[in-house]
Amino acid sequence: MKVKETNEMLAEIKQLIENNEIRKITEELESTTKKIEADEIEAITKIQSTFDRIHDKVFAFNNILIVAFLGLSKYPSDKLIFQLWVSILPIFNLIFLMILEKWQMERYRLESIKSKWSDSDFIKHNKMIRSQNIKSLLSIIITFSLFIYLVVKILIY
Repeated sequence: MKVKETNEMLAEIKQLIENNEIRKITEELESTTKKIEADEIEAITKIQSTFDRIHDKVFAFNNILIVAFLGLSKYPSDKLIFQLWVSILPIFNLIFLMILEKWQMERYRLESIKSKWSDSDFIKHNKMIRSQNIKSLLSIIITFSLFIYLVVKILIY
């Protein structure tokens, strides 16, 4: 009888140890999952702040281009480097950059109610991000193209 009781106690101890190990593994997995989620949130925040910084720099550079285009459309007065109407190009780009900021604000507004999202909101958000990335790249390309145009016009003057 004692051997049977001992075996039952050993089986019970073994089961408790296994349950304890499973609990430890589960806690470790939960901890790892929380860390991964925190890392994801931090990465998203960094990406958004990077986009904001890039947009700020593109805005500032575009403003410099506006001044340069306007200035060179009036100077030198005997043979202009640019016609005045060409100055509207960086102004149009500025308008595009402001619209881009509005779209980004709409995306942030949608993200602010993430806890209330439906499946369609997740799809909408993913489309907004892809669209925003393409438009941001386009704004950078347009601004850089305007700069190249300015440099070429000055060099061939």
